[in-house]
Amino acid sequence: MRSTLLLAALAAGCVNAFEKRIYVTDWTTVTVTKTVTAPAVTETVQPAQQAQIQNTVTTTTQPAVAAAAETDSSELAKKSTVVVPISSTTQAAAVAADTAAAATSYFSTAWTSTVEAASSTLAVATSSASSAASTASATNSYQSAVLYNHNIHRSNHSVSSVEWSADLEASAQVLASRCVYQHDTSINGGGYGQNIGYGVEAGEVGVMITNLMYNDEIEFFPTPYGASAPSMTDFDKWGHFSQIVWKATTHVGCATVTCNSLGNVDSSSALPFTVCNYSPVGNVDGQYGENVLAPGTAGTYTA
Repeated sequence: MRSTLLLAALAAGCVNAFEKRIYVTDWTTVTVTKTVTAPAVTETVQPAQQAQIQNTVTTTTQPAVAAAAETDSSELAKKSTVVVPISSTTQAAAVAADTAAAATSYFSTAWTSTVEAASSTLAVATSSASSAASTASATNSYQSAVLYNHNIHRSNHSVSSVEWSADLEASAQVLASRCVYQHDTSINGGGYGQNIGYGVEAGEVGVMITNLMYNDEIEFFPTPYGASAPSMTDFDKWGHFSQIVWKATTHVGCATVTCNSLGNVDSSSALPFTVCNYSPVGNVDGQYGENVLAPGTAGTYTA
């Protein structure tokens, strides 16, 4: 029996009226076990089966490890963005990472980094996005699942719950409906962070948020907590977790659309495409100490 799970996520955004340097990290993890178990950046994703992601600006790839035919496999694709406020004269810089491997599971990682100077218009958009229309409580089961799977973790990190934003949902719906696997944080004025993923049905959105973005990443966040600018060497491994628990983020809005043909993804079947937008944006360099607090003693929750 063989099953495949694909996920991708992106946290992107812009935080103030100064120009910014945005590090975009793309990576893909292929896991095989024998137990059956801003302006926008345009990115092109190669077939997930090949465990390779390409960026149109700079690409560094490493080959995936083939899975044995008799074992079940799980393929996971993620994207993260860190926002770094800088002066207009600061030059761009790129980062890179190595492939990791484990004894009974095989990991093949290929990711790239690009740097762009964000325009002042995105900084202006941040103010309008932070005042997005919101509802204190969910109005349907999908919204309820999104909020629950954010707030159960935020509570354990001693930060307030996020509320649903109709504005952020509307922007997410526009992008998801395009059925092209790439991020766009300029829709409806932009100024928000963004996670995108595919392969998880709307009814299982909690699996994407909790299991893949939070549980799989918290252990990689640099400790001890409290550093204003933690090492970004492994940012690709924890950037989604930090956006979920980012203290200053107050609103979230998501949308999931099942696409008969998802652009930039090689698949012979329909795939659900999920977009989550966040305001204010998280992962702002120099602000981690006050926004990513240490977890409490609550037990691990799995969706």
